[in-house]
Amino acid sequence: MQPKGTQFNFEYHPPEMGANYHRLTADLSQTPIGKAYTDIGKPPRPAELRWNAKGIQSIDVPPAHKRQGVGTALWNEGHRLASENAKIPAPKHSADRTNEGDAWAKSVGGKLPRKRQ
Repeated sequence: MQPKGTQFNFEYHPPEMGANYHRLTADLSQTPIGKAYTDIGKPPRPAELRWNAKGIQSIDVPPAHKRQGVGTALWNEGHRLASENAKIPAPKHSADRTNEGDAWAKSVGGKLPRKRQ
């Protein structure tokens, strides 16, 4: 379940732009925690998921929003977008994961390639 008030933004950065990845951000400023930060003049930075056909390149969730379902919401939204557009590959787990990333990957499910040491 995603935090109430989460807004998503999807971008594709094609090879012609010197990149080749899909980027999904979650604007957290309207979530309960985000509103508290905004009220004191420090709006939260967005959470972000970047992936390409080979797998997740990075996932970043601000510390105050960790363990709130934001990473899982990004994962689910990436899969939803992929199911609606054949040109968007569904996010898949990378073998290059931190311990924290490994725990998250196991929690959301999907095929887990052997973790690189």
